Amino acid sequence: MEEKVVVNKFDKFKILNIAVTGVIILLVLNLITTKSDKLFKLIGFRTYTVLSGSMEPEFYPGDMVVTKHKDKANINVNDIVTYKDNEGVIITHRIIEETDEGYITKGDNNNVKDAGILKAENIIGKVKFSIPKIGYVMNFLSDSKVVAIQMVFLAIFIFFYYKD
Repeated sequence: MEEKVVVNKFDKFKILNIAVTGVIILLVLNLITTKSDKLFKLIGFRTYTVLSGSMEPEFYPGDMVVTKHKDKANINVNDIVTYKDNEGVIITHRIIEETDEGYITKGDNNNVKDAGILKAENIIGKVKFSIPKIGYVMNFLSDSKVVAIQMVFLAIFIFFYYKD
């Protein structure tokens, strides 16, 4: 005697509904992560993902720092700033000294201060707060390949959802 496995139409609908909901949630998260930086810019903030351990234990790799853009007038020793170095690399380090030419910076976890003088015009802004590990998520969700994959999955799920 053969047993026949029957997939109830309701179960199929429920699975598809969960899958479509999951993809829609991912797309909404993607929209939030890609547009939140534009919203932050509009109100004078920028977000950056910490890539190294040079600022541990203050910030860890993957943390997102929120920087007050153009808050250069209120920069003081011990402030944490985000800036572009001479090669155009964006760095977030602490100001440890002010000189006539600019600022001396250092990562909290580094043994030596950063090479060179940080000029005020290279400062992007002062760090106001951080959100642990969310930087990796934002980077992942805003990747164009991930967005394309999400759109393909959404199209497939919609196709199967309306097929029956």
